[in-house]
Amino acid sequence: MKKIFLFIFTLIFLFSACSSNKDNELYESANAKLKANNYAEALKDYKKIIDEYPNSDKAAESFFAIAVMYHMYQIPNISKDESFKKAVEYYQKCYQQFPDEEKGAKALFMSGFILANEINNIDDARLAYKKFLEKYSSHELAPQAKIELDNLGKTPEEILQNNTVKK
Repeated sequence: MKKIFLFIFTLIFLFSACSSNKDNELYESANAKLKANNYAEALKDYKKIIDEYPNSDKAAESFFAIAVMYHMYQIPNISKDESFKKAVEYYQKCYQQFPDEEKGAKALFMSGFILANEINNIDDARLAYKKFLEKYSSHELAPQAKIELDNLGKTPEEILQNNTVKK
């Protein structure tokens, strides 16, 4: 009985070690493709990590990388508006699945930023920034989130005027 248990334990250990290496290899492959400006193939690799290795330590990084690619308008055959919406979608998924990780915090902030500054969805941006400040009040991006929240919907001229009056 002990031999069977030991055999099963060894198989489980080997399987998990192999899958751990596979997600790391896939992540390195995606990063190399990204660096070579092969965005469509990098996207496939990052998505494969998310789908096949959702508990991997590379999953949060993959969500974030996909969001950045969409935010930077690097995915071919998609409109700029759709690309920004996909960026928000992936940033929000990153936050939802990894709220206690650094990438999750940054992803929530970035979703608010894109909603406010690229998509002009002030209501959803306000919700994202408020959620960010509630959950991550001591994060390095908290002061910027507060500034963004205070200036939502204002023109650059209005922001400058308010800053001049405060001085």
